[in-house]
Amino acid sequence: MSCLWDVSSAFKPPRTVFLDFPPGCPAGKPNEPELQREILRAALRLASEFREPWKILELPFPWSADDNRDWEETIKNIYRKGVETVAAHTADHKARGESLVGREKEFAIRCNC
Repeated sequence: MSCLWDVSSAFKPPRTVFLDFPPGCPAGKPNEPELQREILRAALRLASEFREPWKILELPFPWSADDNRDWEETIKNIYRKGVETVAAHTADHKARGESLVGREKEFAIRCNC
């Protein structure tokens, strides 16, 4: 089950059902167990309809009754904020002269087994 069409089509899992819901909600809305069960049942029913590998079948559930997609802007803002945060941290480290370049051995991951 996926709510990220682009990721699913790029990674090509053998069989995927797609739900056009926000990331993190591939089995339905939080705190709505009846809807979640309905979505899971629908996904299981679709299992017999996969005739070829790497197929994505879409589940027919809307996020809201009026097809409101406000959640898309919320998700975009989360990603924008993440990019801004990483850029700010990178600039801060650069301003202090902190870099991993040339210090790779200090940060090598070693097995303790």
